[in-house]
Amino acid sequence: MDDSTIIRFCNDPDPVVRERAVLSFGSIQDTSVIPLLLDCLTNDQNSRVRYAAAFSIGQTGSQLSDKGREQLEHELISVRLDRMPPESTEGDSPTDRLIEETGKFGTKTGLNDLVKRYSDSVSIRHSQALVMGIARFAIRNITSPEAIKFLLGFINVPNQTNWNVVYALQRIGDHPEIRNHIDELIPLSTSKDPLVRMNLAVLFGKLKNEQSCLDPLKQLAEFDTDWRVQVNAIKALGNYSVQDHPEIINLFGRLFTGGNMYVGLTAISSFGTLHIPNPDPTTADAVKLINRIGEASRLLEKIAINRDNTYPWQIQSEAAIAMAKLEGAEAVSKIHPEKTQPRGFQARLLNALGYTGSGEAVAPLLEYVKGTDVVLARAALEGLQQLAPNISHDSIAIGKIYDEAIKKLQSNDVASVTTSASVLGDSLFLRRASVPPLIAALDKTRVPDDIEAIQEICSALGKLKDDRAVESLKKQLYRKDRSIALAAASALQSITGKDYDAQIPKYFEPTYTDYDFNFLDALPDSVRVRIQTDHGDITAELYKNYAPFTVMSFVKLVRKGFYNGLTFHRIVPNFVVQGGDPRGDGWGGPEYSIRSEFSPLTYEAGTLGIASAGKDTEGSQFFITQSPQPHLDGRYTIFGKVLSGMDAVNSLQLDDHIVDITVLP
Repeated sequence: MDDSTIIRFCNDPDPVVRERAVLSFGSIQDTSVIPLLLDCLTNDQNSRVRYAAAFSIGQTGSQLSDKGREQLEHELISVRLDRMPPESTEGDSPTDRLIEETGKFGTKTGLNDLVKRYSDSVSIRHSQALVMGIARFAIRNITSPEAIKFLLGFINVPNQTNWNVVYALQRIGDHPEIRNHIDELIPLSTSKDPLVRMNLAVLFGKLKNEQSCLDPLKQLAEFDTDWRVQVNAIKALGNYSVQDHPEIINLFGRLFTGGNMYVGLTAISSFGTLHIPNPDPTTADAVKLINRIGEASRLLEKIAINRDNTYPWQIQSEAAIAMAKLEGAEAVSKIHPEKTQPRGFQARLLNALGYTGSGEAVAPLLEYVKGTDVVLARAALEGLQQLAPNISHDSIAIGKIYDEAIKKLQSNDVASVTTSASVLGDSLFLRRASVPPLIAALDKTRVPDDIEAIQEICSALGKLKDDRAVESLKKQLYRKDRSIALAAASALQSITGKDYDAQIPKYFEPTYTDYDFNFLDALPDSVRVRIQTDHGDITAELYKNYAPFTVMSFVKLVRKGFYNGLTFHRIVPNFVVQGGDPRGDGWGGPEYSIRSEFSPLTYEAGTLGIASAGKDTEGSQFFITQSPQPHLDGRYTIFGKVLSGMDAVNSLQLDDHIVDITVLP
């Protein structure tokens, strides 16, 4: 189905058909249909169609040139907003949606025009939409004093401040206008809403104001009743000077193994990134600091070595990485990946060896690179890439790493090929001899299976600036994927100095489409599934009407038993838990890709999304959010929401299992 077919549906007598047709352009993002969307926005008689048009304009406007964005925002703010039909007081507001969506593509001029138009008391109905619009501008690093003043106007009684306001402020971050109002923000640390507190912690981490923000952060990190707030506060404390505030070291040490596992993991990983000084032990304060550093480091080392198997391997491996970052070469002898360990544990320890920066880590990493386990071989190659800048003086070791990258480039494992291309594109390994094997690897790739490998190979060839790659790169412009075409065009411009964007096709046929409408029609509008895990059951509702082909793909995989026994291979505390990869390392899938299905739905706590490596590269990997994540909205397909079982979601650890998934009657 091409754009012309969908355009006909935009004029269908049935408003449901028109709404879904207009909504589909938010996923297709074809800028040529913006005039049609503008017409639907102001002239369609159905409010839901206008709402869908506002969403799709925001999604598509982000694809325009700078000049195109300026013209579109002027058309919307100065013309179309005045032509919007009257709205009822109930239901979703097209005007609100448009205000928020403008933040996805607008300029600073558009931001200030919106603030000027909707920040007075007469426009209070649209104030929350403007708050989120400002947040979406800030995600793109666009803000203004006028926008911040508008946000600060909502900071009053702690329990009357909406978390969206604090979210918008933390996305803006360290700004003079915010710093001037820190005293008004401090009381929010006692808000009853944990979402206010967790976003405030992020903001305080960015402000780095020791006098006002440090004490509230320490309280939130150690004593807050919501582990998500603790996680954000711990990360924020990592931005403060431990030399001036050695009590932070003690606090982190207390949290290594105290209570919630996510809190412990975050404390350990944050401790590993601290800038810990080497004070001259001539003063009492310096001696006290040295003692505190030593006490915490000894505990970290105890966890990393884990002689008595007291700690789960997830905690141990995080401690090993932190120890490697802090101790460097001294940590090598304490990190021992062994074949008898769980594969995920071995992979993390290989990462840790890479962080030591020691030449002694080269041999054990090379041994794994040469092994038969493709997952561990790739992890070891990644460790060598991390290690390389610290051993750049060792030409023999650098040569060995280069040789292994060339060999892995010729493998049939997409993850190994991608990592090898990344290594060969690194400045330490740029060699003209890499061009022929890179071209050979590029010519072997398949779409959509190897999209990430193709992108990385294109990048490496672009850095090498060798004319021999031009013809192979030109072929990538037409390989049925826009992200590949863009990567190839960028590489070609780097080599030839010419702009190839005009040669990129305006429309790409989907590489895989399952038009099983009989199966789709047989599914109820609301599909419920039960996900059995090592920590209990999760019941979720799937959104067939918002992501029909995603839901169909997921249900078909469920009924085949595809997910049974797979792991949650990615856990990021207070962000997402992610699983559904048959490889178990984030590089696997169902051997096909489905198209992105974006919608106006938002990422709240418990939202189910589909992982991707770029537009239209979704497969079997799915994630569940542990808190609202507005920056994912419109970028990752939302296909469901947890109905019950968030306790299980918030207990999952790295490599815990999906025991079974069942479609409920």
